[in-house]
Amino acid sequence: MKDRPTQQVKQEVPKETITKTTSEGSQRILSEEDVKYALEEVKEDFKVGHKNMEMALLQQPFEVKNHHVIFFLQGGLQEDLFPKLKPELTGILRRKLHQPDLEVIFEVRVEAADPAKSLYTSSEKLSYLLKKSPALKELKNRFGLETDF
Repeated sequence: MKDRPTQQVKQEVPKETITKTTSEGSQRILSEEDVKYALEEVKEDFKVGHKNMEMALLQQPFEVKNHHVIFFLQGGLQEDLFPKLKPELTGILRRKLHQPDLEVIFEVRVEAADPAKSLYTSSEKLSYLLKKSPALKELKNRFGLETDF
């Protein structure tokens, strides 16, 4: 009779340990704070390795949805560089966050063009500033300012 309780206890302990490990791994929710902290560590590693382009990509805003970390890129060069960084970054984040299902993806977001960036001539610049600040119109009239000379 002494052997039976001992055997039952030995059998139950490994089952509980396995169950806890599996349930913790599958139930653990990936938070944005965890990813931020892990990315800061990755940035430090990249800084030491002089991986400046990769560091610039990691500066982009991101969002966490389920087991996906979505980086929002501005397009152009970032869009070309990110697929090269993706496998390495995915592996690093999976290890650091203990999330084997984690996926790193990206979306290109086209920002609304700032009208001030497309102003070339002095007249265009003045008309933009006049719309932005009505007091400038009064100064222009008072001092007789002209853009063309």
